[in-house]
Amino acid sequence: MKHTRLYTCSHDSQKKRQQILDAAYIVFSRKGYHRATVDEIIALADTGKGTVYNYFVNKEQLFYTLIKERSAPFEAILAGIVASPELPLQKIENIIKAFLEFYIKNADLWRVVMYEVRGLGVEGYTNFTLEQRDKYQAWFSQTIGMIEKVLLEGKEQGVLRGNWDADRVAHSIFSVIVTSVFRNFVTDDIGETAHNITELVLYGVAGK
Repeated sequence: MKHTRLYTCSHDSQKKRQQILDAAYIVFSRKGYHRATVDEIIALADTGKGTVYNYFVNKEQLFYTLIKERSAPFEAILAGIVASPELPLQKIENIIKAFLEFYIKNADLWRVVMYEVRGLGVEGYTNFTLEQRDKYQAWFSQTIGMIEKVLLEGKEQGVLRGNWDADRVAHSIFSVIVTSVFRNFVTDDIGETAHNITELVLYGVAGK
């Protein structure tokens, strides 16, 4: 009976925590990070302020936790693609497709991350401290690094030739992905869009 009560308390605690994160996703996505308030999240989650601060120290930690937990399955998918026996060119296309699917699904929230956290909006404005920005930048570097790993694999195998910097090419591919999502260039067939982007970044508009 005691174990049942402990399990129930743990389950209820996790459920409440997820309820807060779900509310945070909606509020941050609609209002952006800086205009969103913890009070709005509390109201939407239908909980008390003390409960929220029992799980999260402040608004920034809540936001960062939301980003990390939303992206965890995506990171696992990328790692799986990198470790797969597929050929490098197919891996690149698969990674681009995974990025497109993830950013489309989380477009509103990741637009906030791009423009408010990374300072990609008007005049690069952001209220985040350098330490906080570095924390989010580390996440971007980790995911973009997956693209870089496959590019280097292709270079080592002789599939990708020429004198180019893998880090720059990976960031270029990432930029095309983000632009395609946020400018609504992605068609209903995400696989086709991923293939077209792969063709574009690897062979250019002049073709093979």
